Amino acid sequence: MATVIQIRLSLSNSFLVVGERPILVDTGSPKDGKKLLRKLAQHGVQNLALILHTHGHSDHCGSTRQLKEATSAPTAIHPADAAVMENGRNQATKPTSIGAKLLHWLVNDEFPPVRPDILLPDKMPLHAFGVDGKVVYTPGHTAGSISVFLGSGEAIVGDLLMGGWLGGMFRSVQPGYPYYADDLDQIRASVKKLLDLGATRFFVGHGGPLEAGRVRAWLDRVGDATRSDLVTRTD
Repeated sequence: MATVIQIRLSLSNSFLVVGERPILVDTGSPKDGKKLLRKLAQHGVQNLALILHTHGHSDHCGSTRQLKEATSAPTAIHPADAAVMENGRNQATKPTSIGAKLLHWLVNDEFPPVRPDILLPDKMPLHAFGVDGKVVYTPGHTAGSISVFLGSGEAIVGDLLMGGWLGGMFRSVQPGYPYYADDLDQIRASVKKLLDLGATRFFVGHGGPLEAGRVRAWLDRVGDATRSDLVTRTD
């Protein structure tokens, strides 16, 4: 059974998944590379079987080039977000709240570009990389967002959901929409997809982790809320 180790970075979380071989899910912002390498060394990891990305934003791909150069691990991302990682610049983002609009100036859109080695299809198994799990396509935050669904029922979902407020500083176990999203309907469908698969815990890019019961209750509560609803209230 794989073990998930959450690594808190400057703006987001990275996840070391240790099975027969270790893989890293997301690499944080451009300035997080040294900390990530120190954390890997602390856990006795010198080589990675894979560096996998939940999506192509700078706070999840920012240190990938440094990690790739240090570990020689292949990099993987969904085809729909591959161009973002290759260009090293975020695509335009759509805020889901007034607060997100105000915080946008803090987001660093640029990061060292990396050409991915693997383009991830839906349901791609991860056994070849030493991990009991698979890739699940979960769009909504971006067109190419994916989750890592492990045999334990744990799911690493990137920014499909967010835990709490201000990057998880407050009420980090409370599920909510991410600050930015392409399509809220797709987010709710993707969350339901993971719950229907039997997800027990959601490891998110900001805050968390989130227990499935809380996520299910949140999904029932937000129903078919629209973006216009979200800019005037919070969940």
